[in-house]
Amino acid sequence: MFEKSFFRKECLRKRRDMDLRDETEKISVYLYSFFKQNRYDCVGLYYPIKNEIDIRSVLLELQSEGAIKTLALPRILNNDMTFASWRFGQSLSPDQYGIPAPLASEVVCPQCLLIPCVAVDLDGYRLGYGGGWYDRMLSSQHFELTIGVVPASFICKTFVHETHDRALSGWVCENGFTWVVKPSCR
Repeated sequence: MFEKSFFRKECLRKRRDMDLRDETEKISVYLYSFFKQNRYDCVGLYYPIKNEIDIRSVLLELQSEGAIKTLALPRILNNDMTFASWRFGQSLSPDQYGIPAPLASEVVCPQCLLIPCVAVDLDGYRLGYGGGWYDRMLSSQHFELTIGVVPASFICKTFVHETHDRALSGWVCENGFTWVVKPSCR
């Protein structure tokens, strides 16, 4: 076990210096196949920051093909994180934390969330940036499926879990999906 804030800093430093194009391409292929086989009307994703895996293109492609009806991006306003519908070409504005978000769009509740991870452990616990936004959301709302998006080099055996931490259904990396809780077929 190790101290989370130190580990977070080390992971972010390492990720900052990585070229993640190959990982992004492989993860996109897995996501494309998954969402072609498992239909969700509304999927929440994230706007990539700090060299996170960028999955926007593959999800927009799935939306254009009709495999996903609604995509949603998070936005933080008045210290509240919600998801708002988003389409290709729609303008984004910085939210309370300066992250591009669809500020004027309708609030939606995704069935499936794709969540960026600094790291993830084998029990599906995610290490994020330390703000607790996703953990609070996962505690207060029900999502059919929560999938972490993470390069394989940031999958750990275990790290300290706090009482507010919430495990994900699984994660996707360049080696494919790993399920903590196997999703039901759709």
